[in-house]
Amino acid sequence: MSMTSTIEACRRPQRLTNPHHEEVTPYAQDVPDATSHLVDALSAITAQLVDDSSDSGSTLYQIAGTCVNVLEADAAGIMVVDPRGGVAVVAASDERARLVELLQTQIDQGPCIDCMRTSEIVEASDLHEITGRWPDFTSAVLEAGYRSVLAVPMRLDGRTVGGLNLLYTRTEGISAHDRGRSVILARLAVLGLTQEVGEPRTGRLAERTMSLLNDRVHVGHATGLVAGTLGIAPAAACAALEDYAQGNGVALRDVAHRITEGTVRPAELLVRQS
Repeated sequence: MSMTSTIEACRRPQRLTNPHHEEVTPYAQDVPDATSHLVDALSAITAQLVDDSSDSGSTLYQIAGTCVNVLEADAAGIMVVDPRGGVAVVAASDERARLVELLQTQIDQGPCIDCMRTSEIVEASDLHEITGRWPDFTSAVLEAGYRSVLAVPMRLDGRTVGGLNLLYTRTEGISAHDRGRSVILARLAVLGLTQEVGEPRTGRLAERTMSLLNDRVHVGHATGLVAGTLGIAPAAACAALEDYAQGNGVALRDVAHRITEGTVRPAELLVRQS
């Protein structure tokens, strides 16, 4: 079995983890308007993430605007944990939303504050019904004209680093679909905050590319070893490696190292799946 065949066996387009699905324009042409608008918005945001002329601030403002234009929120704001202590407002779709977000940081109370503390999504579909939970915040936000809110934590490496807050002037419940899309935008906000620009990013890309290529070769070795030992096809061996990695919360390259070093036997991959 050649190294090329074992590496190619790991390219399984049916898996969600496959990275080779970047072109979205043909898809956007054949989908409903709402989804097309989301694709367009995500395309604009990700374009900023790879453009050295953009900064984190502009990306975050674009994300706040997308919450209004695509998710049909009436306003949105983004808070982050201040390394010096406390919480800070870094972006808002408009001035009224900025003041609502700023209020939460000043009184240390509100849905976005709670979502950052608990690292869980906080939803209030009718603020009139929960005035006791955030009494000062609720009074002010109702006076500002908002009736419901959705707060989504922004996480990095398992730690909450901020929150995305969506404000609505209506009291109807927020759909699971919109909650899911808001999580995507919250993750993009984290990427916007962590982006490097200029030469440091270019240099880091070269380092990571070399590391990725080395990892793929090592995974290829492990795939061949598993396939040969168990007498299964390379694609099945690669699937077993990936399933073991996902099931145990470890990187695929680490599983490959364990297989080649003998600390994990090929047969254990199948046992963990059963």
